[in-house]
Amino acid sequence: MNFGWDIEVTIKSAKQLGKLASIVRKSQKLDQKTAGDFSGISINTVSDFENGTGSLSIGRAFDLMEALGLEVKIDVVVPQHDEKAKNKLLMQIQNMVAEHE
Repeated sequence: MNFGWDIEVTIKSAKQLGKLASIVRKSQKLDQKTAGDFSGISINTVSDFENGTGSLSIGRAFDLMEALGLEVKIDVVVPQHDEKAKNKLLMQIQNMVAEHE
């Protein structure tokens, strides 16, 4: 359910993703401990993620982003020169999405 505006941001590094999470967390008036409690992550791990340091599993990163209301969208480059490859890629993506809904 969407309760606000969607803002599309291009992220090119872990540091940028962490900074975005920090900005969003602060806009929600959450401290790092509360954000960590919501996502099952320690305050130190939240801090490391926001600073682009440490090693956080992708699953934990998604847990934290979900707790903050962040959603990841990925642009996939579809081959235009090869119709067969294009159709195969699109079918595989559609199947993957259907399996995880």
